[in-house]
Amino acid sequence: MRGASIKTLEAELLNLAKECRLYSRGKNQSLCLNRVAKTLESLTKSVDQSAISSDNPLTAREAEVLDLVFLGYTNKEIANALSISEKTIEYHMSSIFKKTQASKRTEAVTNALKFRWLVAS
Repeated sequence: MRGASIKTLEAELLNLAKECRLYSRGKNQSLCLNRVAKTLESLTKSVDQSAISSDNPLTAREAEVLDLVFLGYTNKEIANALSISEKTIEYHMSSIFKKTQASKRTEAVTNALKFRWLVAS
């Protein structure tokens, strides 16, 4: 992954997430989504932190959840990928909605991108 642009890596992650949903079932889907989450976490760590606004109110976990929302994951898929409960995802989403002043998932992602709280574009 070294040397690849952020946009290229994001496109690869989006394709991988779509493939997971289309071709994987049951345990294989969980493993595939977990791989996507780990890749996303690795990508997030390698990103130039100056690209992210310093007044970002999102916790690291909220940003991770929102990144997966950006990739089109459902709450259940996010919970499986991060090995936490769906109820915890609902809690994180509630907090994300408040912080981004959003009422829908798409709006939350859009606002976070606008405020430079996420690096995805």
